[in-house]
Amino acid sequence: MPINATPIGGPAAWTRSTLRERDWLHPIDQPLTGAQPEFHIPALTLLAKRAKAALEEGPGLVVIRGWPVEGWSEEQIDLLCYTFGSLIGTQRAQKTGLVTTGANQPRRGMDNQGLAFHTDRGGPPGPPHLVGLLCLRAAVRGGESLLVSGHAVHDRLLDERPDLLPELYEDFRFGAGTVSDFDRVYPVFRRHAGRVRVQYNRYWIERGQEAAQKPLSPSAVAALDAFDEVLADQDMVLRLLLRPGDLLLVNNDVVLHGRTAFTEDPRARRRLARIWLD
Repeated sequence: MPINATPIGGPAAWTRSTLRERDWLHPIDQPLTGAQPEFHIPALTLLAKRAKAALEEGPGLVVIRGWPVEGWSEEQIDLLCYTFGSLIGTQRAQKTGLVTTGANQPRRGMDNQGLAFHTDRGGPPGPPHLVGLLCLRAAVRGGESLLVSGHAVHDRLLDERPDLLPELYEDFRFGAGTVSDFDRVYPVFRRHAGRVRVQYNRYWIERGQEAAQKPLSPSAVAALDAFDEVLADQDMVLRLLLRPGDLLLVNNDVVLHGRTAFTEDPRARRRLARIWLD
C-alpha cells in the first residue's frame, strides 16, 4: 500500500530525551474537593482543559498528581472518575474498572508480571480514544508504567526501515473470536483527517491471525519485529512510577503503554482504577 512517506513530527513524536516533564506532569495546586467529597467544578474544568491540551495537542499523555483519594470508598472513586472524565471526553457505558492486581489473578495483564507495550483494544464500538489509570495504592517494588510515542516509532521506522513501514498500514486482526459488527480488524498505522492513529498489540495480533487461519506473511512478521526493535530502545521509553493520587491519562490513538513486573504486600495489594473515554 502506498503511503505518504513524510514524518509525523510534532510534540507527540517524542522520545525520553526530548520530552520535558512540564509538558506532561500537572500537580494539583488548588483544592478540588471538599470533605464529602464535593467537587469544585470550575477548578476541575480548568484542570481538564490543561489535560485535554496535553492529550490532543501535546505529547499525548498527562499525569495529574495530588488527588486526595486516601481512604475513599469505591463509590467515591467512581464519582471522581465520572465527574472529571466527563469534562475530558465521553465515558464508556460501563462502571469504572477498579483493578486490584496480584500474583493470583488469572487474567492476562492483571497479575504481577510485566506487560508488553500495547494500546487498549476495548469493547464495542472499538478501542477507546483515551485511557486513564488512577493510582490508589502502589506496589512495594516495581510496577512502573512504561510509555512510548507511537508517532516517534513511525518516524523511526520511516527513517530506518521504509521498506517495511507500508506493511503496518495494512489490516491486522486484533484478537481471537467471531467476526462481529465491531470486529477488531485495523492497521497499526492509519491516516485519518490529517492525523495518524496508532493501534498495536503484538500478542493479540498473533492470536487473531492464528484464530482466523490467516498466518502472518514473512514481510508482516518482519515489520512487526522492526516495530518491537524500536520499542526495545530505552531512549524511546518514559518510565513512570505512579504514586497514590496520580491520575495517568494517555491518548490511546498515539501512545503505547506497558508495565514492569512488581512485588506487593498481599495484605494491601496494588490497586488502580481504569477509565476509558471517547
